[in-house]
Amino acid sequence: MSKELFNPYIEPFTRVDRRASPEDLRQPPGVDTLYPLANNENPLGPSPRVLEAINDAAQSLSYYPEFSDLALREAICGALGRGLAPDSIFTGCSGFETLELIARAFLRPGDEVILSPPTFSGAYKKVAEPLGAKVVEAPLAPETFRYRTDAVLRAVNESTKLIMLCNPNNPTGAVIPADAVDELVRGLPDHALLVVDEVYHHFVETPDFPDSIQYVLAEKNVVIVHSFSKAYGLAGLRLGYGIAKPAIANYIAGLLRGFHQNKLALAAGIAACQDQAHVRRCVDFLRGEVAWLCKQFDRLDIKYWKSSTNFILFETRMPAEDLNQQLLQRGFLVRAQTQNNLPFGIRVSAGARASNQAFISALEAILNATAN
Repeated sequence: MSKELFNPYIEPFTRVDRRASPEDLRQPPGVDTLYPLANNENPLGPSPRVLEAINDAAQSLSYYPEFSDLALREAICGALGRGLAPDSIFTGCSGFETLELIARAFLRPGDEVILSPPTFSGAYKKVAEPLGAKVVEAPLAPETFRYRTDAVLRAVNESTKLIMLCNPNNPTGAVIPADAVDELVRGLPDHALLVVDEVYHHFVETPDFPDSIQYVLAEKNVVIVHSFSKAYGLAGLRLGYGIAKPAIANYIAGLLRGFHQNKLALAAGIAACQDQAHVRRCVDFLRGEVAWLCKQFDRLDIKYWKSSTNFILFETRMPAEDLNQQLLQRGFLVRAQTQNNLPFGIRVSAGARASNQAFISALEAILNATAN
């Protein structure tokens, strides 16, 4: 076929048919139970009110959903408060698509996007590079994974269009403090947009977490990305949203087709927003499980990084891919971080206590066998 037929910014053979969910993964011989601790999901699941809303909406699936997502945006504003109005919200089919919509709205060939790895680089590159944008890296500080605002600002030039900021950061779990983000916002030129990916914001307890919504209310060039996949327990419905000043939010929303959100997602998202008590229960539970896992890592003398999320990045005593395979043979799905240039790093999601206990037992057995 003619070379000119294809998009020159997309590398060939990028399709990935990975089967990583418990339902799809073929279980290793002798493994009766799979433990899904790789995708930072909420083991408690969604609110009962959400399940009821989904069931009600399912009775009319032969009819199209609402043409607009206005009711969902109103519910989101009700949950967030702060005086936000629906014209500051746009929705996507997942946090990933929300990022993709931002990229489609603002990136052109030759534009630059600044990332600070190790971070959620795979997704950020996936939405930027097919549009012809160049990815520029201003890495986090080694070992501590501290965000280096000075390095990011030094990387900004006349071609910079987006700065991707994951806060709390994935996979490190670290919070980028308010003073660093404030310095970044003050230092950005008018032609650059700061994209603050806050899909884990519910889990943060530290007082120096930035109040990103203040930038939106002040009409700064900031877009915040949230998701229903984590604290809300709706990963399977793929629902996310962005928050920005109306001029930006409406511009991005102009890319959306009619009937953008399906009927079940609309019903679920609205019901989820209306049950913040369930969100608090899930957050409290997962914070407790993260703390329990950290105590076990301390007991086993395993280095890990303080996390403000529902997952933990820890250092392995063997190549991470080797440990990952040994855990997989025992039924544990975790995430090796070799793609983030952390060859001795694994990220594990906090699950229910029984899953976490089983994981620690398996990890301890592997470490003991290796030591002997």
